[in-house]
Amino acid sequence: MITAFSHGEVLGPARYYFRTVPRFETSAEAYAFLNRIVTVGVGETRPDGAVHRIDEIL
Repeated sequence: MITAFSHGEVLGPARYYFRTVPRFETSAEAYAFLNRIVTVGVGETRPDGAVHRIDEIL
């Protein structure tokens, strides 16, 4: 169960939708590959903070 930030209410994963589409931008040559990838992510909130899982789309 998850505690909501605003009211201290406990929420299960079925009560919220947590998706993200991260975009990376860097001028560092060592990390230039990040400028060309497409990623999607899912997350969940936990009492100690958010947890994200980010996957590259091939």
